[in-house]
Amino acid sequence: MNYHSQIPSTKLSTRLLIDLSLVRKRLHEIENSFSPTIDKLAPIRKIDQQLSLRLLHFLSAELNVELSLPNGFPLEEEEEQKQEEMEEPF
Repeated sequence: MNYHSQIPSTKLSTRLLIDLSLVRKRLHEIENSFSPTIDKLAPIRKIDQQLSLRLLHFLSAELNVELSLPNGFPLEEEEEQKQEEMEEPF
C-alpha cells in the first residue's frame, strides 16, 4: 500500500503548497508570540501572498482551468509593474 508520504512529489504545485504551509506556520508563530509587530508580519505576509498567487496559477495550468481573478485582487509584482506601465501616460 502506498501512502502519500512515500510517493515523491514532482509537481511544482505540491512543492509550492509545502512551502506555503511552512510560511503559514511561521506566520502563526509570530502572530501568537508576545510581540507580533508589523515589522515581523509584513514580510512574511508578502511571501504568503506571492506563494498563494503562484499556487493558483500553477494549479490552473495543471488542471487546465482558466484562472479569472476578481478586480482588485493582488497581482504578482511583475504583473503589477506591467499594468502600471500601461496606465502611465507617455
